[in-house]
Amino acid sequence: MSQFQGFIGLIGLVAIAWLISEQRRELRWRVPLIGLALQFLIAALMLKLPASRAVFAVLNDGVVALQAATEAGTSFVFGYLGGGPLPYEETEVGSSLVFAFRSLPLLIVMSALTALLSYWRVLPLIVNALSALLAKTLSVGGPWRSRPRPTFSSAWSRPRC
Repeated sequence: MSQFQGFIGLIGLVAIAWLISEQRRELRWRVPLIGLALQFLIAALMLKLPASRAVFAVLNDGVVALQAATEAGTSFVFGYLGGGPLPYEETEVGSSLVFAFRSLPLLIVMSALTALLSYWRVLPLIVNALSALLAKTLSVGGPWRSRPRPTFSSAWSRPRC
């Protein structure tokens, strides 16, 4: 039963989305079915192809290195609160974990990295590529694709001479 847990979860999410939708009769079932097929295709590629497993192993190594660097920095700054050696005996496993000093610094580093990648225009490039791929595959376009670019009001525009 546990091997079908992910499949049941995907079907459950589609069912919940259908139940809370306002226009159930206008749903084109082609889109969610192709989306589910893409999910299974991506899962099969990630699990079965050695090349994709190697790519994700390298990505995992990068995230683990980032986590280790963050833990080293927080233990240097905050001492045992940030993950350094404890000055006392730990009675229960995990009782020395202080969320603010152990988990939040990694969140801050990831947020800063995301902001940096956005500033360098790397993250929007990846998002636009995935958006174009899904728009072609599923024949969907979000509300931003159909709208014209927003125009600024005259207060923000350059004054005309």
